[in-house]
Amino acid sequence: MPADSTITVAAPVAHREPKQWLDQRLPYPPEYVEGVSRPLSTTLVDSIGADTVAPHIMTQHQAEIYAEQQWADSIVAARAYAEAHSGHAEGLPAEAMPPAFGQIDPLGVIVAASLAAAGLCAGGIRRALRSYRTALWSVRRRQNAFDDTHKAPLRASVMLAMLMVVFGGLALYCALPCSMSPTFAGAMCAVAAVGLYYCFQYCAYTAVGYAFATPQGRSMWLAGFVATQAYTGLTLVVPVLLMLFLPDWRGPLLWVCCALFLAGKLIFIGKGLRIFFHKIGSLLYFILYLCALEIIPVLALYAGLSWVEAWIAA
Repeated sequence: MPADSTITVAAPVAHREPKQWLDQRLPYPPEYVEGVSRPLSTTLVDSIGADTVAPHIMTQHQAEIYAEQQWADSIVAARAYAEAHSGHAEGLPAEAMPPAFGQIDPLGVIVAASLAAAGLCAGGIRRALRSYRTALWSVRRRQNAFDDTHKAPLRASVMLAMLMVVFGGLALYCALPCSMSPTFAGAMCAVAAVGLYYCFQYCAYTAVGYAFATPQGRSMWLAGFVATQAYTGLTLVVPVLLMLFLPDWRGPLLWVCCALFLAGKLIFIGKGLRIFFHKIGSLLYFILYLCALEIIPVLALYAGLSWVEAWIAA
């Protein structure tokens, strides 16, 4: 090898390491991050962008694809909305309303006729009620000079008894489970049952008074029965009307009707006790009277009417 010859060493070929992009989704070239020692993480920025505007900058091709997808989704959504018929154009099928007392026209006519008839003889009813105030509780054999000794007009007495029968029967019908789907036949059966019960009570009290009391005592006892029934029927008008036209109030109003009926019964029983009770031995007869004429007939009336209503419904 000559002395002046030099050894030429080839310079090593520079190996260029590929630079890492900031984000694989970004369309930036590698030279954009030339000189960056470590890649930047855009996770936080993307998460914020995903919740706000856009996670990254889209290319024109991606924007066109996204627009086509949005258009297709809008067409599908519009078609689905069109298939969901709302009924505003062709209407909805008719559905029957649940039965209620307000839909029974003959019953409303009967109730209105009863109130109208009572209103036509309001003067006689006022006189009858003044006469009944003494008959409710008094057991005096001789009347005071200041007592109202006038008898109640017959027409007014009949009208008050009719109010008791009509509105007492409707109150009894509302207490039955079958009244949730009321019928005119069922309501009339209840009214007829209360009318028969009224006649039975009057006849039974007449027989008991004839057997165990003096004629004057029997007259006072029957007058007390008529008076308590008149006041009870008159006070039942408002709660029964509310039950007929406001079914949601049925529960509390039934308790009100029961309280009014029991109040009238207790007043009548108290007056009977004052008339018939003379010594301790008569207490046994009075207990038998309570069972035979006050408790058993009421239970039998309710049970029999329930059976009749179930038979009509079947």
